[in-house]
Amino acid sequence: MKFAILGCGHIATKMAAAVKALEKRDMGVEAYAVASRSLEKAQKFADDYGFGRAYGSYEELAKDPQVDLIYIATPHSEHYANILLCLEHGKNLLVEKTFTANALMASEVIALAEEKGVFLCEAMWTRFLPAVQMVKDWILAGKIGKVESVEADFSMPLTHIERLKNPALAGGALLDLGIYSLTFADIFLTDAKICRVGCNEGCVENHIVQTKSRCVKFHTGVDATDWIDLTYKNGQVAHLKTSMVAPLKNEGVIYGTDGFIRVQNLNDMVEIQRYDVAGQMVESVIPPRIENCYEYEVLGCKAALEMGLKECPEMPHSKTMQIMTQMDSLRQAWGVNYPFELSPAQVWDRSGDKSILEVFDIETGKSEVLDEFDRVIEAPNWSADGRFLTFNSEGRIYKYEIASGDVTEVPSYFVDNCNNDHVLAPDGSGLYVSHHTKEDGLSRIYKIYFDGRVPRLVTPLAPSYLHGITPDGKMLAYCAERNGEYDIYTIPTLGGNEVQLTSALGLNDGPEYDCDGEYIWFNSVRTGRMQAWRMKADGSEQTQMTFDKHWNTWFPHISPDRTKVVMLAYHERDVRPGEHVPNKNVEIRLMTGSDRIGWSEPRTILKLFGGQGTINVNSWAPDSKRFAYVRYEKK
Repeated sequence: MKFAILGCGHIATKMAAAVKALEKRDMGVEAYAVASRSLEKAQKFADDYGFGRAYGSYEELAKDPQVDLIYIATPHSEHYANILLCLEHGKNLLVEKTFTANALMASEVIALAEEKGVFLCEAMWTRFLPAVQMVKDWILAGKIGKVESVEADFSMPLTHIERLKNPALAGGALLDLGIYSLTFADIFLTDAKICRVGCNEGCVENHIVQTKSRCVKFHTGVDATDWIDLTYKNGQVAHLKTSMVAPLKNEGVIYGTDGFIRVQNLNDMVEIQRYDVAGQMVESVIPPRIENCYEYEVLGCKAALEMGLKECPEMPHSKTMQIMTQMDSLRQAWGVNYPFELSPAQVWDRSGDKSILEVFDIETGKSEVLDEFDRVIEAPNWSADGRFLTFNSEGRIYKYEIASGDVTEVPSYFVDNCNNDHVLAPDGSGLYVSHHTKEDGLSRIYKIYFDGRVPRLVTPLAPSYLHGITPDGKMLAYCAERNGEYDIYTIPTLGGNEVQLTSALGLNDGPEYDCDGEYIWFNSVRTGRMQAWRMKADGSEQTQMTFDKHWNTWFPHISPDRTKVVMLAYHERDVRPGEHVPNKNVEIRLMTGSDRIGWSEPRTILKLFGGQGTINVNSWAPDSKRFAYVRYEKK
């Protein structure tokens, strides 16, 4: 395998040494080429480490037809552009961690690699180490009993490195050091075999359900020291720390009911030690290494390529996206953003939005403007008799008479902070809405009435985000966060006990009954992208319905005749898989068919500037030929 390195910085020297060691041992790897933005620097690097060729630009290396695998060793703020360049020339890639600066960038390049059929892997060397399997073997053998918790701390003073202090270069402790602590917890708390040790048969699936964290920032705005506490579905916890200003500490501990395992050096695991419940060391092993442990990820890529794989089993794309998304969420909680990212404040600034309420005719393929508003309106919902639409604006719900264009406010009293989640009661008495209560700001479901009756609370538990109602008006379906997880629930419209229908990792949202009440359509991020799904009303037969490679699909709305589904689609470059934000270029897509003849692939019928309020709730007309939506313009 002709191995090349793009970038000639410090981390590249580590990889070069590892590759050269493999070459000297005739292990099927050749130190083929290096590239820098300076030919002089590249030539010196090639001479120092015994690489055969040197290039003075990254593009020259990407164009070399002899290269089998390129290792991207530049700062992670540059990975996105470097990956795109190499993918353009069809090159297989091993990309130094952190994979990209954020999950949005990661999502795009992974999808592009999959589309082009090119191998792509994040160089998280820890996951490839023989020591990882040694630790797992100890646990699987029952040597420390049932795993209960993990502690990890990777800290070292690094403020002398200018890149780490610079937000424009994606600096901070998390992406350089903290990723190792997060990875250590993930390796030993989510492994299905480890989860079975000392547990019942149902105790297999495990993922994070609650995150508590805080950070101290450097004066430049990047995170300097981070503390992260994670709670997992199986009850285990992880206590993690990382710092680029604290004294050196680099170890992880896995605590079990019968002892614990201490790992010296989270990143390369130079020694693993086992202790009994009394704290006495009973076993210690120095794991093998050929050179410096970078070689194991190279060998892992070589094996995957020889098997024709496009990702490494040790570090699949799904795991890269999981960790990238986790780090994004942590940074968002801390208020740590990079200049090249769009800040949440920019995304949500809608003060200049003009709203255009329109109706699309499926048969003619044309849109008709019903009205224009100098404020934000969202989520049009069509009445069963076809006479009016309802929409929300500035926290209130309004009726729009289609024939006259008259707009009237639906009386809702204290329910005055409604979001764009609402459905009409089939009996015409009013609407069920999601309202952010003043007590805690969380969303709860209320019923408001057209005749002015006082609103009625349906879901005391919060947050609850409404989306669907059965044809008989007896049950509601909604997305709710319970114990750190967002899943789909149902509840009687008169109140009572809620029933959980989904439990898949990640966000499950937008549930909507079909007109017979047989199925619930929804969207889920469980496969790595937000896609449309369907399940029986009792939660059984959960089936993926869309498979877009570059789009995140939200809010599938089934027509009254059950033969058409419209949905909102965001391109991967605009949002992360779990986001549905306003002020974005989006598409409305149509899928047609039935269970008898099958369902078509979604096709784009509209492209517009919109977002989450464009078509958030079912807006089909009773005739199943038209639907309402909202697009926006900046004043």
